[in-house]
Amino acid sequence: MKKTIIVLIVVLFLGSIASGAAVYNIPIDSREYLGAKVEYKRSLLHPSLEIELPEKGYGIVTASILLPNGSLMELGTFSGRDKIKISYSQLIKVMKLWGSYLKSAKLDSRAVSASLLLLGTLRDENNNVQYFIKAVPINVGEVLDKRSIGVKLPRGGSKILYTKKQIEKMLKSIEPQKIKGNSISATTENWPPGFDYDQCYPKCDPWTGSCYQVCLVWKLEQVIASKSNTIIPLATFQVTGDTGKINGITITTMYRQRTTQSLELIFSAAAAVQRGGSSSSTEAEIIGTSYSINTEDLTIPESHITIWGSELSNPSVIGAGIKGTVVLAKYRLYWWDGLVYQKLDDVAYIILGKPDEEDMSLQKFVEHGWPSQYGGIGRRTMWFVHSYWEPTSYESQQGGLTKLDVDFLSSTDTIPLFSASMVALGTLNYNNLEIAPFVMAIGVGFNTDSAEFSLIHLNLQLKEEYKNHYVDGTFYSSKVKFQYKDSQYSLAGMYGDIYVYSSGSLPPCDPRTGICPTSDDLRGQ
Repeated sequence: MKKTIIVLIVVLFLGSIASGAAVYNIPIDSREYLGAKVEYKRSLLHPSLEIELPEKGYGIVTASILLPNGSLMELGTFSGRDKIKISYSQLIKVMKLWGSYLKSAKLDSRAVSASLLLLGTLRDENNNVQYFIKAVPINVGEVLDKRSIGVKLPRGGSKILYTKKQIEKMLKSIEPQKIKGNSISATTENWPPGFDYDQCYPKCDPWTGSCYQVCLVWKLEQVIASKSNTIIPLATFQVTGDTGKINGITITTMYRQRTTQSLELIFSAAAAVQRGGSSSSTEAEIIGTSYSINTEDLTIPESHITIWGSELSNPSVIGAGIKGTVVLAKYRLYWWDGLVYQKLDDVAYIILGKPDEEDMSLQKFVEHGWPSQYGGIGRRTMWFVHSYWEPTSYESQQGGLTKLDVDFLSSTDTIPLFSASMVALGTLNYNNLEIAPFVMAIGVGFNTDSAEFSLIHLNLQLKEEYKNHYVDGTFYSSKVKFQYKDSQYSLAGMYGDIYVYSSGSLPPCDPRTGICPTSDDLRGQ
């Protein structure tokens, strides 16, 4: 009788687990970031992190995560068909670091989501090799609570890297090299793959007939530049003309007005892929979200800075930014069978950014002189803008100049998500002219499709005695178009040239064309 009771208890217990598992598979939170859907589920037994690939096929993903200090840590290389599971134990180690860091910043761990960076290759159903690069925010608190996470990458988010014929031709020329240490490592149960045509590509020895699998894998080659505790410009201006007429220039961030429920301030990441290492075949895209923070948890007040006319000279570069961290990394594509590898010429450059959570107030900068790639942060930023962006909006106002970044939406063909940008290469002092146009900016905006929000407000006021005099403004956006929801958009931001009219002097020459205005262009102010 006792045995029967014990068996019955065991059956009931297992049944409760089964029924409980069904209950715990119901998502408790679901969010979408640039087309990628992230779901959190209660986990009764062992939590998991599962990535649904953008296309059907066998995929290999190298996963890295952004650390609190702005560096990148590889979680490993993982493989699977249609879906890939990433080591949760590795993930939770990193999130414990984030948890301690956020606690010291007096922020709830549920307020912040750090970037999970995914670089993948995929053998599709036609035996082509596709690639994808995505940055998806993973909530720190949800991981610390050991929630299961499902990430669904947007369909159509991959591009063909090599066709079937190109792969067949490349396989003949592979000459593997011995791995040095653990420079190429994997942490998946399914690696290295066996001889299975459904996985990667068979490489056979014509003399012995023996075959093995070779796969295409992205690996972190170099963190080119990383800078923390630096000012990342959200607004930068070249100011010329009669600066003595200026009373003051106020730049304001409007975080405090963001009261919509579940609204997030996000930083989007950019990438550029050079096929075969050639700049002529570079593809640029916004790859997703490198960082997000719930606006309800922002403890800072509305922040503004004022630059007084007495601080300016002709010319000057002025602006405002937030303290934060920017990292620029380079990944390379390899042939790999788990034991030997051969590097290829295909490379990917990725730029990520995050704010300093402990102080998100605006920091001002005033630098005297013309924009220069050898100047300070502001002068370098404007040098990059002048070199690689294009003028897309013009203003001429009496008595001053007022501009909201939300005004750029129609004039620059952008969206709220990209309505403010960090020109991050100015911060890093990175001067690679080939890659600069493609990865120089990080988009900053709000995660919403239902409303338009302004992040930056510019207000320049002339002194009272000059209230009838004119101020001109030229504003820029990136000429490189970025993919978002099947359309192409520019990154736009508060970057521009401001000219205060003065008697007997001409506006500065166009920094892009070298064409200088004539006296006919003056208003006689």
